[in-house]
Amino acid sequence: MKVGYTEFSFGYAFTENLIRSSSAAPVGAPVFPNLIQEGHSGVDIRINFPGVPLFFQYKLPELMKRGTAFEIASGHCPGLSIPFFRIAMMRRDVSRQHKLLLRLEARYPSNVFYAAPCIANISDFDRPYSGATVARQSIFVSPGDIGPLPDDKANSLGYKPGLATGYFVETQAHQSSNI
Repeated sequence: MKVGYTEFSFGYAFTENLIRSSSAAPVGAPVFPNLIQEGHSGVDIRINFPGVPLFFQYKLPELMKRGTAFEIASGHCPGLSIPFFRIAMMRRDVSRQHKLLLRLEARYPSNVFYAAPCIANISDFDRPYSGATVARQSIFVSPGDIGPLPDDKANSLGYKPGLATGYFVETQAHQSSNI
């Protein structure tokens, strides 16, 4: 099920809330690369906090509500239960995004993340935005925790708020690993 808000809305709310709730203001404005620049860096945004830049690739999830979801039906994701969120990874044969993020993370360890919301729908989106908690109601996944994509198949991440583990799943083979 679609969450009902856009990746752009999430990215804006996440960025604005993260900066507003930070104890130190960034040095300059956030940098949102254009599509060509994003194709070379893999990131949606660079925020230059004093001494440490942060890089994010925003991902918009689908809310999975049925037990037939392969993460649940396969039994390979212990602790994950419905409802949960799933984000699709860009396929390796379609995009270099994940490889670029791994390369950037090698240069900036602990500063590069996929960011995805734990907000189920548009009606629940306004409250965290108004309370400046969109970033706190999101997950942060290091590309290095995922590692190189194993193949050119569809892969995804399954996660749930409050669950300490997320799952990287090779969709077609229904194999998973903890992230």
